[in-house]
Amino acid sequence: MILLINGEIMDRFDYTSDLEDGKMNTEVGYYNDISIIEEEEYMKKFRCMDYAVEYLNNELLGTFFRQGLKFGIYKIIDLHMPTKENLLSMVEYPNKDFILKYVNTAISLGLIRENYDDNTLELNNEFKYSSIHPKYQDLMDDYIAQYDFRTSLFQYALIGYNHPEILLNFKKDADIWDMLLNTEFMDITRSAASEVLEIKKGDYILDVGCGSRSPLYFSSKIAPNGQYTGVDISKKLITMAENRLERNGIECAKLKTLDFGETIPKTKYDSVICTHTLSYAKSPRLFLRKMMDSLKKNGKLIIIEEFFKDSANVNVELFEFYQSLNKYFIGYLSRSEVIDTLELLGYGFKYKFLGNCGLLIEKIN
Repeated sequence: MILLINGEIMDRFDYTSDLEDGKMNTEVGYYNDISIIEEEEYMKKFRCMDYAVEYLNNELLGTFFRQGLKFGIYKIIDLHMPTKENLLSMVEYPNKDFILKYVNTAISLGLIRENYDDNTLELNNEFKYSSIHPKYQDLMDDYIAQYDFRTSLFQYALIGYNHPEILLNFKKDADIWDMLLNTEFMDITRSAASEVLEIKKGDYILDVGCGSRSPLYFSSKIAPNGQYTGVDISKKLITMAENRLERNGIECAKLKTLDFGETIPKTKYDSVICTHTLSYAKSPRLFLRKMMDSLKKNGKLIIIEEFFKDSANVNVELFEFYQSLNKYFIGYLSRSEVIDTLELLGYGFKYKFLGNCGLLIEKIN
């Protein structure tokens, strides 16, 4: 929220002070250290990412509906009004868990109804869907294409989650992920994070879930005297990143192949970057604690996801259905879950919402 106070534009931060008498005090502070020009530039990028996700939500709903139609799920329900258990026995595909997940998602989206008296399923004939033209100047085609790839894996998931055509494993399918990380959507994500954090030469940066593309991007901004540490579970992605760093003569980067939840923070960083990673954390609480422990006083943590589930105008269940084709995916968090967790951990911090997909946190103790 931008506020006008005494003729000056101020940037609003909500922040939480230290614990006093076992209770958390919440106050509001105002900062004017970010000019309106800088604000507009990086917020344009967050609005662009938000728009891409919200437009995709509509198209993804149509794809989800057509896949149930194509593979006979709705026909069986229309003809037989089965229970979930009976439906699973009537569908010929072997991956019953995936079919059940599809049905549960369809119920939550309102495509199917489950009758409370006898648990039979029936189609919701009032469901309507319509495709719309996007704002083409704001649309990122490669983000839409990424989900075209994901949704195409549906037919293989009907056979089994381990089908060789499901190419979403961070470790095994690193070449696919390298391409997915080299998109306009991800370029904008990295650029927005850099601008919000005001990354400059000499900074110390920790990048959690760095992948293969971010190490060169961020380390080139802090070289030669800064320090970039990138952590990722995929050795192949790390190797790709190391090769790019070597080809470009960057020596200030240190990359590690491990689960960030297993790290012991030692270095104190100016900034911690966590982009499209927290939704894969087995313990978000542990991730958040270790990221905050890695920050210097007044250091900043930026978290960017496709969306936070308490802020975006999307069907969360729909995105989680397709994301779950990656066995490492856990689920989207809400911004309130992140903030509440940090409060329970006892940190003093300020925070700022960045559209529907970003959260900036500044450590104040």
